[in-house]
Amino acid sequence: MPVYRKSPVEHAAAIAVAVRTDVGLSREHNEDTFLISDLARGLAHGPAAAQASAAQASVAPPLALSLGVYDGSGGASSPDAASRLAARMVHAILTRSAPRSSDALERSLLEAIGEAGRAVRDNARRSSPHRNSGTTATVAALCDERLLLAQVGDSRAYLLRSGVLTQLTRDQTLLQSLLDRGTLRPEEAATFQHGGAMLQALGLREHLRIALSAVELRREDTLLLCTDGLSDLVDDRHIAAALDAHPDPAAAASALIDAALAAGGRDNVTALVTRFDGPWFAPPASDRAAEIIEIARFSEGPTRRS
Repeated sequence: MPVYRKSPVEHAAAIAVAVRTDVGLSREHNEDTFLISDLARGLAHGPAAAQASAAQASVAPPLALSLGVYDGSGGASSPDAASRLAARMVHAILTRSAPRSSDALERSLLEAIGEAGRAVRDNARRSSPHRNSGTTATVAALCDERLLLAQVGDSRAYLLRSGVLTQLTRDQTLLQSLLDRGTLRPEEAATFQHGGAMLQALGLREHLRIALSAVELRREDTLLLCTDGLSDLVDDRHIAAALDAHPDPAAAASALIDAALAAGGRDNVTALVTRFDGPWFAPPASDRAAEIIEIARFSEGPTRRS
């Protein structure tokens, strides 16, 4: 794929990112976590000592970036501990390895998710307040024009391209598994009683299976990472309309959160929106749907090094 490189002045504002998270209308604690990491500069935007409700950032070349949303569960007194620990681990490992190519970033991303899973599991074993805690992880990592996606659980990644929304990830849930096998028909999904049962989460199993895929970005693409507090309540048509109506990521994230709250807000909800622009990226494609490149449908997490 050709690289569209111009002068440094023309590179000025390549990526704009914004995220908003809300406890919702039914929960007492927000178990969601987000993190925006500028890997080229070692910067991070996200919940540090206290849970932040919003953040935004802009990134200029060199483009090395990771974006993540995490939805924690379990634990007696700190239900958000697993998601926050996983976010910190992924950021630390990706920043430490400082990958400079897509291949290196792929290896580092798998290592980071695997190590985060082990850290969450070890923390749950050592600390009774964190027993049975786990978290989803949907992490997007960018090196130049290729966006890598690592998926564990049911938080989602979507891409809006020229008005067409594509779901880039597949939920690792019992419902999705039954739909994939044809055991359950799509029209039966809405009334399936165990639709939220997850087959994968960081911290719950010793052997973690990570879905890894990629997409070649285009100019004016918009990426959404979200927890199921959004995707369970707001359908794809309304998600696409909100992203299309609000080119500014902060406005889009706010509109999506408001839509989830208006639909009942029965869960924590997080929306992380990224707008890719500038001559660094190839022009918009004539075919509007994003092509997903499956690197490994499921990839075994790396083993711990001695």
